[in-house]
Amino acid sequence: MASRNRNRVAPKEQNAWNIPVQTKSETDRQPARKPSTANGSKGGAAAAAAATSEPAGMSSSKIPLPSSMLKKSQEKFNQVQRQHAETAKKYAAKYVSSEEEEEEGVDGSGQEAGAAASNDAATRNILGDVLKNYHGAEADVGKTQEYLQHLLESRNAVCLICIETVKRADRIWSCAACYTFFHLMCIQRWANDSMSMKRINHEQQEGYYNNRGEYIPKPALDVHWDCPKCRREYEPEAIPRHYECFCGKEREPNAHPWLIPHSCGEPCEKQLNPACGHTCRLLCHPGPCPPCPQTVNVSCRCGSSPVKTIRCAQKSWTCARKCKRKLACGIHECGAQCHDAGQCPPCQNRSKQPCLCGAQTKEVNCHESRWQCDSVCNKPFPCGLHHCEGVCHAGPCGPCPLGLPRSCPCGKTETRAASCSERIGTCGDTCEKVLACGQHLCPERCHQGACGNCLELVPKVCRCGSTKKPIVCHREAICEGRCKRTRTCGKHQCNRKCCDGQCPPCDRVCGKTLPCGKHKCSSLCHQGPCYPCNQKSTIKCRCGGTVAEVACGRERKANAPKCKLPCRAASKCHHPNTHTCHPGDCPACVLPCGQPNDTTNCEHPCRAKCHDAVQVVTREKNFKPVGPWDVPKETVEVKTLPHPACTVKVPVMCLGGHETADWPCSSSKPSSCGRQCGRLLKCGVHRCPLACHKVTHRASTTQDSRCEPCSAGCTLPRPEGCVHSCALRCHKPPCDPCLVSIKSQCYCGLTQVFYKCHEFYPTGMEGKEPEELAELTRRRESFLSCDQKCIKNFPCGHRCTSICHPGRCPNPEQCSKKVKVACKCGQRKMEVSCKVARATPTALDCDQQCEAVRAQKQEEQERKEREARAEEELQNQRELEEYERKFGKRKHRERKRHQVQQEEKGTHWAVYVAPAVAVLIGVALYFLFVQ
Repeated sequence: MASRNRNRVAPKEQNAWNIPVQTKSETDRQPARKPSTANGSKGGAAAAAAATSEPAGMSSSKIPLPSSMLKKSQEKFNQVQRQHAETAKKYAAKYVSSEEEEEEGVDGSGQEAGAAASNDAATRNILGDVLKNYHGAEADVGKTQEYLQHLLESRNAVCLICIETVKRADRIWSCAACYTFFHLMCIQRWANDSMSMKRINHEQQEGYYNNRGEYIPKPALDVHWDCPKCRREYEPEAIPRHYECFCGKEREPNAHPWLIPHSCGEPCEKQLNPACGHTCRLLCHPGPCPPCPQTVNVSCRCGSSPVKTIRCAQKSWTCARKCKRKLACGIHECGAQCHDAGQCPPCQNRSKQPCLCGAQTKEVNCHESRWQCDSVCNKPFPCGLHHCEGVCHAGPCGPCPLGLPRSCPCGKTETRAASCSERIGTCGDTCEKVLACGQHLCPERCHQGACGNCLELVPKVCRCGSTKKPIVCHREAICEGRCKRTRTCGKHQCNRKCCDGQCPPCDRVCGKTLPCGKHKCSSLCHQGPCYPCNQKSTIKCRCGGTVAEVACGRERKANAPKCKLPCRAASKCHHPNTHTCHPGDCPACVLPCGQPNDTTNCEHPCRAKCHDAVQVVTREKNFKPVGPWDVPKETVEVKTLPHPACTVKVPVMCLGGHETADWPCSSSKPSSCGRQCGRLLKCGVHRCPLACHKVTHRASTTQDSRCEPCSAGCTLPRPEGCVHSCALRCHKPPCDPCLVSIKSQCYCGLTQVFYKCHEFYPTGMEGKEPEELAELTRRRESFLSCDQKCIKNFPCGHRCTSICHPGRCPNPEQCSKKVKVACKCGQRKMEVSCKVARATPTALDCDQQCEAVRAQKQEEQERKEREARAEEELQNQRELEEYERKFGKRKHRERKRHQVQQEEKGTHWAVYVAPAVAVLIGVALYFLFVQ
């Protein structure tokens, strides 16, 4: 549409004076449009390309462009358009990560669960390293952390210019306002193309005349480029030339797998915003720096509160006290809540204050005490002849201005009069003051008073812009043409002479019948529906005691007015109406019934809500639906319901007399409380185990005729050690002796003994004397002994001589068994008792016979040793002789030598012939295969 408008020339209008009219294209009158870019869509790039191609289609421009420039621009546009179309197809069809992205870890995630888990762990480690030096609130660093997460984990980091993924190793540029990433080459090309397009558009623009004949020059050249996303303006010097990290410290940062992509890994150290003197403590990061986390000791804004420790980003805090500084009036205090010094609001107290000249007085705000009225001062000057012509002012009026050096009316000749009463005449020269038009000078001679109207003839265009003719300068050019446009009502024509396009509203009366149907619209002719009727109608409540006014036509839709008078409708129950006047049916009565309850036939009045007139919904019982859409018919009837059961609480005692509880009157009959009866049975030990039951006397605590008789066995405690129960039924103590026979092993374990339980565990042994307990112990030992000889052995190995007994065998040292003892050499032997042998281990000594036997044994051993040595020497001699016989000196024998004669062999002719034949055969086979 823009290119079509450029080629269209404004039509020429018929001119009565045949003055040539300059034609301007509509494009020159409109400012150049900025190429708009959507968020990452290819439409923004296409729009930018279309804007770049606009100069190629301008055929009606006053300044033709060189053909080489137009051709180059068109070729560039076609190339960019093809690239964008291919990129958009590939991106829209399917997004597939390249192998380079997977290797470098851009936005990293692999397909396998292990790779995903490792990438998540790496992301957490990188985020932890970047944020480890930040000690502020977690909410303050949320925006920066969001940018980090988007950069590390998202797969949607796309350059909005080329619509390609921003990879980890790509050279990028980040906008300082919206922090969006772009490829460095893309943003450079974008900036240069934008500025080139603006320069070309500026060269094609020209000045023009508006409809009032004023010349409008073309605007000044303003060359800048914008961010493709947020449209922030940058100067030409701000075009990025180098690839830098986010903090700007390092150029060409290397891609590191354990750092933020495009980051140098060093502390950011940018000045925080708002400027507080501190720097960012995070590692080099994208996005905005978080608020300052440092803590400072500051007071409140007014300075009246004590100093407290607070975050630097929140150091401007407000206390709950009120400011007590004096306002500008010097009378009243501020009274506003804590604020900075010098920012007190103006005083809002009102008082009567005179104006500057003191002629008038009115009530004004305290901060507006010095005000100026509209009356002329009119105070006499010191000369007494003239009065001050200035508007209301303070202070003296000053000297008479006619007494100062004066000039002639045109101001060319200056003179000093003798007195302020003397009149200064004209100089006779041309006035030449600038007239009210601001363009021409007064052509009359120097004169008193104001200059007249400008009578210079100048060409002017009429208000509607259809004609142009010379006319007196102070007059407006008006033609005789009538405006044919339709006014704002959309019905009537403007019909005004030489209309400038700003047609006045229609001045006719509408006259349509309003929606109320009673009145007609009295507004001026207009479009659309008429306003509602502004007349009022009255509506009444149901009883007619209250009247209200509503808009005309709203009588049927408006609600009845709220009436506070009592309702006059007849009551449907036995209670009088207590509610106020209302529309529709009376509400259900909410008072208690109060009539005798004939349902329970008790003396209590019915306390339920009044049920004389209750709406009852009845459904047809024999209804058979045809389908799921068919529902039974409901009939609403007003009926009188019977009295409900009486719910008054009355005390009721249970059947067994255990407790008294409050029960509703309708069910106030004695019943079982569920507890155990607990009455003492005749046995005197147990109590009735039945649940609470009916008894003859509720106050009695002994067994009743309806109680269950005791059927339990004896529960008296048995003697200590007795494990047998009493065979009798429940009875009073004591129990009969236990006659159970017990079988047990004797102490030695050879024989089984039998005894009665009551003999081994007698009753009544609690609290007995130690002698009686010792006697009981001896008796129990006699029961467990078999009265035979003990089968155990003493430590010496001989059998115990005592009768079957518990514990260790007694007197092992008194063993009298016979044992044999011998001397050291074992030659002498004799029998003694065991206790003697253990007392004297060396009972026998060796005698002379023992010595003779020992000497004989020693001689026999020496003889055997001599025979063994002689045998060994003889054997060694035999082995030596055998060795000398085998390895002694031998006679030399001459070895026979065999002469080997080598035949001299000549070179055979076949050695040279065989290779030549092989080569010939190979060549023949080669040619054979080639053919």
